[in-house]
Amino acid sequence: MVWPTEFDVKLEKYNAMEIPGQQLSAAQAFTPLDHLLNLDIKAPAGCQRLTGIIANMGKSTSDVDTLEKMMSAGMNIAMLNMSYGTREEHIEMIKLLRQAAKNFSVNMGKNYPLAIAARLAGKKIRTGSIADSYGETVELKTGDVIRLTTDETYKDRCSTYAIYVDFMYFADQITKGDLVLIDNETIMLKVEIISTSTVTCKIERGGILGSYKDVFVPNVVFEMPNFSEKDKLDIDMLIHQQIDIIVASFVNSPNTIADLKDLLGVKGKKIAIIANIQTIEGFRNFDEILLTANGIMITRQELGSDITPKKLVIAQKNMIARANKANVPVCVNAHLLSSMRYKKLPLRAELLDVANCILDGADTLELSAETAVGLYPVDTVACLASACKEAEACIWSKQIFHDFVDKTPIPCDQATGVGLAAVLAAQRSLAAAIIVVTTTGKSAQIVSKYGPRCPIIGVTRYAAIARQLHLWRGIIPLIFEDAPDADWQIDLECRVNFCTKWAMDQGFVRVGDPIVVVSGWKQGAGYTNTMRIVYAAADCSVV
Repeated sequence: MVWPTEFDVKLEKYNAMEIPGQQLSAAQAFTPLDHLLNLDIKAPAGCQRLTGIIANMGKSTSDVDTLEKMMSAGMNIAMLNMSYGTREEHIEMIKLLRQAAKNFSVNMGKNYPLAIAARLAGKKIRTGSIADSYGETVELKTGDVIRLTTDETYKDRCSTYAIYVDFMYFADQITKGDLVLIDNETIMLKVEIISTSTVTCKIERGGILGSYKDVFVPNVVFEMPNFSEKDKLDIDMLIHQQIDIIVASFVNSPNTIADLKDLLGVKGKKIAIIANIQTIEGFRNFDEILLTANGIMITRQELGSDITPKKLVIAQKNMIARANKANVPVCVNAHLLSSMRYKKLPLRAELLDVANCILDGADTLELSAETAVGLYPVDTVACLASACKEAEACIWSKQIFHDFVDKTPIPCDQATGVGLAAVLAAQRSLAAAIIVVTTTGKSAQIVSKYGPRCPIIGVTRYAAIARQLHLWRGIIPLIFEDAPDADWQIDLECRVNFCTKWAMDQGFVRVGDPIVVVSGWKQGAGYTNTMRIVYAAADCSVV
C-alpha cells in the first residue's frame, strides 16, 4: 500500500458519511451471484489504493526526477534485478532511490518509507553475449540446428551456430527430447544430441535472440547450488547497503531460505526474505516454504513453462489462497502490463488480468520490463494504480472476512482477536481508516489479513519496519519521529492524533469520520489488546 498520490480523489468531494469504493450492496451480499449482480459500474473507486506496487529498476529509471514521479504515481517498493548490471551500478541506483525518497519526503512533509528490494540471480541460467560481428541480436530460424555450449570461449561469441549457456553441467543434466526455452519462451529448441560440453538442438520455434537471455528447461530440476559465488558477493553488498527486502529466486524447498538466512547472518537478519516460486517443485513444497519465508512471489513466466500455461490459473489461485490463510504477503509478477513497455495504453486483457490477481488476494503486484526498460515507467505505474483501485471495489470483503474468521484457530491470541474485531467494526461503522499503533508491525499485519475495505495506517517509530509493511495489502506505513512520552496514554494519543492529522491533510479522512484505533495497553511489542472507535475532530484530535 502506498501513500496518497496526486491522482487520488479527496473525500471532501463526497457527501458526509459517503465513502467511495465501498460498493456496499455488492460487498454485503449473501451469495456470490448477488455479489456480482449488485456491482455498480457507476460507483466511484476508493480514494486510496490498497494493493502495493513493486517496480523494477533499469535504464528507464536512472534519474532522480523519474523516480520521484514514480513514487508520486504509486510506486512503493523499488526492485533491483541482480541478474543485470554490475554491483557498482546497483549501488549507484540505491543512492538515486534514497535521494529521490528524500526529495519526495520533503514535498510530502513527512518521511516517505520507500522500500528497496533486490532479486538474486539464484539458479537462473542465461545465454552469453552476441558476437560483435553480428551486432546486438541474431535471428534463429525455425528448422535450423544450433549448438548450446558451456565452453567459455563462446561466452562473448554467441551466433546463429552456437550459443553459450552459463551452467557448466548443463549437458550432464538434460536428456534427448527435452525442450529448451530461451528468452521467456520466445525461442524453443528440442535436444537431439548431447556431448560433454555441447547440446545440439533443432530450432522448433525461431526468433530474435539478444545477449544474456534466460534459459529454462521445463520439468528438469538442475542440481546446482542455491546461491552462486556471484550471489554471495551480491548479498554482502546488499547487507552493506542496508536494503529492506531480498528475493530468493527459484525456491524449490525451505532449504533455499535456510541457506540464505545463513548467508545473511547477524548483520542481515532484519532483511525480509521473499521466496520466488518459479517451478512445479516450488509449488509442491509451497506449505513448507510458507513456514520459513517472510513473503512469496509468484513469477508466472517460468512457472507457466514448468506446469503449462493452462494450469497457471489454478496454481496462482491456490498459492495466493494458501499464502493469505497463513498471513504471508504474496506478490504476483510477470506479464502484468507488458504492452506498456512500448505503448501508453494497456491492453484490456491486461487490465482484467490485474483485476483477477487482486480478486484472487494478491498483496502486491510487480512491474518488470515495463518500468525497467519501458518507454513510459511513470504512466505504467499510474495506470496500474488506477486499475488496482477499480478492482479493489469489487472484492467481496464480507465473505472473505467470514472465511478467515472461520479459519482462525480457537482460542486465538489477543492480538488476533483485537485485529479481527477491528476489521468488523470498520465494516459496520464505515470507518474511513484503521489506525494501528505498532512496534514490530505484527498487529498491522494481522489487521491486513482480514481484508478491511478502508486503509490501515500502521504507525511505528522504526523506519525499517515501516518500509517492510508495504508488502501487506492495505497498510499505509507512517513513521512517528517524536521522542516517546513518559506517560503511555499521552504517547499513544500523540501518535493517533499524528495519524489523524496526516490523513485529514491527505484528504482520505474528514471531520466526523469514524476511525478504528488498535493499540496496546503498555509500551513495547506484544501488548496489543485494545480496539476503539473514535471520530476525527476539526482540531485534528479524536473524540
